[in-house]
Amino acid sequence: MTCQARSSYITSEILWGYRFTPVLTLEDGFYEVDYNSFHETYETNTPVHSAKELAEMASRAELPLTWSVSSKLDQHAELETEEEEKNQEEQNERNGDVANMENE
Repeated sequence: MTCQARSSYITSEILWGYRFTPVLTLEDGFYEVDYNSFHETYETNTPVHSAKELAEMASRAELPLTWSVSSKLDQHAELETEEEEKNQEEQNERNGDVANMENE
């Protein structure tokens, strides 16, 4: 015989790291249900955080908390500006006295 069950729990009824105590036993070829322990639970060795929370913490550790596309574009633009200034200084050093004469 097939049996289907459906349950609904409110937040205060959910216990993280607990399981229901087994209520079904097989005795003399018959299953017996112990309704006295139907609502009993026992604690299990369970991580403090869910898999989703662990993944979120790992991703936050690798990336800045305020990461966004615009902030990355700003960083890229700053790096390009710094590189251009550095290249300009190197070019001026290569040109030597000629660059100084043009500026005067």
